[in-house]
Amino acid sequence: MTRTACFPFTILLLVMAAGCNSTTPTAPSARPSKEFRTVVELTPAQQQQKQAAIAAKDKLFAALFAELTSSMAEDGPAKSIEVCKSRAPELARAVSEESGVQIGRTSFQLRNPENRPPNWAVDFVQDRIAEPQHVALPDDGLGVLLPIPLKDTCLQCHGNDEQILPEVKDAILALYPGDAATDFAEGDLRGYFWVEVPRQ
Repeated sequence: MTRTACFPFTILLLVMAAGCNSTTPTAPSARPSKEFRTVVELTPAQQQQKQAAIAAKDKLFAALFAELTSSMAEDGPAKSIEVCKSRAPELARAVSEESGVQIGRTSFQLRNPENRPPNWAVDFVQDRIAEPQHVALPDDGLGVLLPIPLKDTCLQCHGNDEQILPEVKDAILALYPGDAATDFAEGDLRGYFWVEVPRQ
């Protein structure tokens, strides 16, 4: 396979990894996001928290990518959905512990019902805000919400009825009977990574 041919396959794996994480915050915020203060200009300390959030997201991405690469090569996309369901939560918990943050995935159209947003992010998700958001949390914590746009290859799992293979549909239905994460188009906002970073 050429480097050019590998690129769409790589994008698909990364988006699958992003979309199957099923962690919820261990200490959910007590108020809806409109009651939290959106940070427009980050202080030096908040810049460090932002970098910690991005590093944790990258670490989770890399771990999921490694497992999905192996699963896709050996078993194909339908079986890889099972890997997402079983391994993504475990990897997210491991990254949270290693990085000292809470991290997860969410959307306004959920595949996994456990992927609800933390309270500080609810309004941004419902309003489908397309830019990264930084929110001041209690005890000098920082909430970071990172949008994920949909790539063309993501349509194999999140497109319309004609774009999703029958075996992939069956796997989604079996694992996520209440799935709402389809009928997207290329370039649409698919969802978000959220990260809660405590005071550094």
